[in-house]
Amino acid sequence: MSTITVSRADLTTEEVVAVLRDGLRPDYNVLPGMAIGQLAFQGLRQGRPNTIAVGIGDGRLIKAQVTITPQDGQTELRIRPGGVTIDRLLNTFGIAREIRRALANSPSLSERPAA
Repeated sequence: MSTITVSRADLTTEEVVAVLRDGLRPDYNVLPGMAIGQLAFQGLRQGRPNTIAVGIGDGRLIKAQVTITPQDGQTELRIRPGGVTIDRLLNTFGIAREIRRALANSPSLSERPAA
């Protein structure tokens, strides 16, 4: 799991969704309020308002989840790739890396890598 710390406590799900939709390829589905299942046969499910599922196609194999957590005057964005074995490895170096890049390169987020 990768974490990005943003020095704003008021970061909203809508802002993160906008950054992801602008920063990722058009074939990525960015779905606020949705969560991913860890296993390949598990599709998307209803999540909490602070979760964002990102995937390609039906989101069963190529998928990751962003969780937004305000903490101590800042916000943590946790990126969790889907999968268990090889698919998790592929998602870690594929979609999760792309999500991290989009968030880190956004001028609207003042990104600071977590320790």
